[in-house]
Amino acid sequence: MSGRSVVCLLVVLLFGACGPSVGSTGGDASLPSSPLVSIVVTPADQVLTIDGSTAATSAYTAVGTFEDGTTADISHDVAWSLDDATLGSFAANTFTSTLDHGGQTRVIAQRGSVTGDTGLEIHIKQRYADPGATGLPLDPAAPFNGPADAARAPDLVYPSDGVLLPPNLRLLELHFMPGAGNTLFELSLSNSLTDIKVYTRCTTPLNGGCIYTPNATVWQWIAETNRGGDEVTVTIRGTDDAGTGVGTSTSQRMAFSLEDVKGGIYYWKAAGGASNDSAIMRFDFGDVLQTTADRFVGPEKAGGKCVGCHALSPDGKKMVASAGGWDVEDILMVDVETANRVGTPTRTAFASWNPDGTKYVGVLSYSGTTTYDLMMLDSSGASLGTIPVGATQAEATSHPDWSPDGSRIAFVRSHIASEEGVNNQRFYQGSIEMVEAQGSSFGSPITVVPSVAGRNRYYPSFSPDSKLLAFDESICPSAPPHKDCNADTDPSATLFVTKPTASSTPVALTKANAPGKTDVSSALTNSWPKWAPFEFQRTKTPGSRLMWLTFSSSRRYGLRTPPAGTSSESATGTLLWMVAIDPDRAINGQDPSYAAFYLPFQDVTSSNHIAQWTKQVIVLQ
Repeated sequence: MSGRSVVCLLVVLLFGACGPSVGSTGGDASLPSSPLVSIVVTPADQVLTIDGSTAATSAYTAVGTFEDGTTADISHDVAWSLDDATLGSFAANTFTSTLDHGGQTRVIAQRGSVTGDTGLEIHIKQRYADPGATGLPLDPAAPFNGPADAARAPDLVYPSDGVLLPPNLRLLELHFMPGAGNTLFELSLSNSLTDIKVYTRCTTPLNGGCIYTPNATVWQWIAETNRGGDEVTVTIRGTDDAGTGVGTSTSQRMAFSLEDVKGGIYYWKAAGGASNDSAIMRFDFGDVLQTTADRFVGPEKAGGKCVGCHALSPDGKKMVASAGGWDVEDILMVDVETANRVGTPTRTAFASWNPDGTKYVGVLSYSGTTTYDLMMLDSSGASLGTIPVGATQAEATSHPDWSPDGSRIAFVRSHIASEEGVNNQRFYQGSIEMVEAQGSSFGSPITVVPSVAGRNRYYPSFSPDSKLLAFDESICPSAPPHKDCNADTDPSATLFVTKPTASSTPVALTKANAPGKTDVSSALTNSWPKWAPFEFQRTKTPGSRLMWLTFSSSRRYGLRTPPAGTSSESATGTLLWMVAIDPDRAINGQDPSYAAFYLPFQDVTSSNHIAQWTKQVIVLQ
């Protein structure tokens, strides 16, 4: 008897089982000596269910076929594993699921270099009493067996139907109108992998409706089970504790990307319009503990002046920001690691950094400017000369954006001056133009989106692969000058994408631009598009692509109203929103957007703008 057999016999006598540990490549002397050529794993393509606190379990069998044609059960002589290890683990050949999410994976049996696998679906079934809801019935599901009553139907008003979310968003409010006479609610989230019902009250009443926020437990069930998967159907039913009648909302859909969103956002919080309240805020998507944005720099760095339009180097190490209002009284260069002001940079109104953060391009079209062309500056803000594009005081440059691959700079050329005269912030009838790198210099300007009477085109922004440009377009209600189309908080501002080529055809982001259920107007001030700096995978299918775009908007956040405006341009302020973009649909001339969602880390009472992204957030020292 071999040494392993002796040990195995002792284990059987003591514990009743024997087999190699997970990860073993085997070596049982009783198996055929012929080389192993294939493994078949059974049961094939199983569906298992996590039911409440009961894990899904299953014993698997691996049958090996050897070169001499013989077969043998090698279940205890292979290493068992899952393609997605977050779904559970093996003890010998017995699988036990985790309890916190379901999903789809492959069960893998491996011996040496030979593997076999089969599919596995883990469904999750949960019935959950919201711990934030008081006085729920002992069996909160029972009242929902009452008779159907359409007059009691609740109405889900946020998020919008068809939204796509990153799994690490973590905080998502669901807003709904309760329906007549309802005091008990059942939130249902379902698809082929998901059967979750949450029982709750109107725990957070607001403006005649209710807000429910999934806690970490419920979020894990939903987001992780459906990471990169199918849409989840969301429905709300309402009744009273006696089950007098049950109303059911229309269903809506939400889905989750495969990958977490990465990077950090630095945005301008223009609280109350007072300079001593404004600041540059930041949020790090990679920090799992951060739930609200941190204050980064404010007027204390600029002698009490309002710090607003800012540009961040892609590596997150330096920021250049204007201060003092539309005429740029001051300009700051900030060392992001220390948040200290450094040097005396050349005055610019808007700027954009090159990919490696060694230089940036800026514009200035206010009194005292020395050039209306694009200005090139080093990382300290010192002048490196200009990129001549034929700009003049009457047709000045604004809103530059340097492509992530470094090959192009997009910018706006104004064709009608602002009512204030020379102004980068307010102008009319802009065109989107671009210069391309030619060695160490840039060539002549190319018109990407032309100037059109009665319209203004502005805020160009390159996608992370440099193959798309997002931009804004607003419409003049009358001949300019008119504040509603001067590129500054324009009510009719809508988002487009286009290829960065001469005379390309823009594609409207129709779903992203669309109002929500509680909006009373389609004029939503969808402005300042900015891309997250990475490309992501939408599903587990190789080649499925996804990008994220942030923008500011005056739309209603469900039951919550937008903040008050911070200037004479608009009575309503804006908040930061985010939307998933399918770049391949954009390239093919189709609407690439999903429904937009509110970024939950910001202060809902302040007006927030210009979500500048960085690949990483540099922690203050």
